[in-house]
Amino acid sequence: MNLRGRMVPPQPCFTFGNASRPTITQCVKFESDTACHVLVKHLRDAIRRVDGDYVRKLQCGEEGFMNSIEETMKQFSKEEVLAMNFNSWCRFPFYEADFGWGKPIWVSTTKTPGKNLVILIDSKFGDGIEAWLNMVEEDMVELEKDEEFLSFVSI
Repeated sequence: MNLRGRMVPPQPCFTFGNASRPTITQCVKFESDTACHVLVKHLRDAIRRVDGDYVRKLQCGEEGFMNSIEETMKQFSKEEVLAMNFNSWCRFPFYEADFGWGKPIWVSTTKTPGKNLVILIDSKFGDGIEAWLNMVEEDMVELEKDEEFLSFVSI
């Protein structure tokens, strides 16, 4: 989650550097369409908890940051958890960067470490969102067969 706008005072959108924090919520396997709304509510609530006070604690130097990491690790170690990591790079002005040789045609990353990682990024013209998925091969094969999923994407 981009913390720049949640700082007090908010940091300008062009502020450079790592000012992010994972947002974690628990999801249970769901069988119905309504259960998806429950997941969205859990994520929204987790995002709302990251407010100015929360960010201020993170800014308390190494101790505040380490306490935050410790909280995250506790959530993952409670039980066997399948972690899905979603990173949104949306609304970052990547396509506006010009280092003297023109604006980029396409923006990407060189490597996506780990598994179960999804990176979301605005398309160059702002008319869509690219989703880069890094998954275990067996899971990707299953996802590529999922008709409901495929109805929402173009490859």
